[in-house]
Amino acid sequence: MTTVTGKQETGVKKAIKEAVQKTLYVDFLFFKLVPLFRQQSKREKEEAARAFERFLKESERLIRIRPYLTLGLRQEVDFLLWVITEDLEKVQEFVGNLYRTPFGKYVSLAYSFVAMKKPSPYALPHQQAFEKDDPPKRFIFVYPFVKSREWYLLPFEKRQAIMNEHLRVAHEYPTVRLNTTYSFGLGDQEFMLAFEADDPSDFENLVQRLRETEGSRYVVRDTPLMIGTSQTIETLLKGLGL
Repeated sequence: MTTVTGKQETGVKKAIKEAVQKTLYVDFLFFKLVPLFRQQSKREKEEAARAFERFLKESERLIRIRPYLTLGLRQEVDFLLWVITEDLEKVQEFVGNLYRTPFGKYVSLAYSFVAMKKPSPYALPHQQAFEKDDPPKRFIFVYPFVKSREWYLLPFEKRQAIMNEHLRVAHEYPTVRLNTTYSFGLGDQEFMLAFEADDPSDFENLVQRLRETEGSRYVVRDTPLMIGTSQTIETLLKGLGL
């Protein structure tokens, strides 16, 4: 068994601290295929799909992209591109370039939820799954989250105690992974939450349990709740029927 020296441990802690402090922006981009696309010829659709595939693969050299299929799980969206970047302006370039592809004229942007990674004031600094690029679980559950102003006026010690209860409940469901990002000043929401699970029932049970905690008193909004399945670029295109 390999032992870890004190010097090595210090190096690991330093690397984690630097990673946690590193600025990362995310944007959850939800797209809808316009009805006109279904009316195109097979050749037209295939050419558009190939162009879209090339574009996504080329874009991955500049930003990180996690594709998800939401088709059939939400009426107003068909797929999600979770974009991760150190430069928020890259998101604008990405969407603008997407619209310039042959596929771009057949999609509309239904939702764009911008947020950034920050350390939590209620938990020890740590890297989240998307930062470490951990393999995604089968399902993702994304929603904007807003707390009441009363929450922020509570003494910190009271908020910490409430969050401790929240975390204890979350630990009862180890198969559910949470990615928390912050949106204060970046969007209409305060947080963007992205839960991951291989079994949707695990997430449903977790949410029901959280409704019974003290923290639920201070929730103003946690909708729309978007559900999607993790895909590769190739399987996303196939799932969309391209």
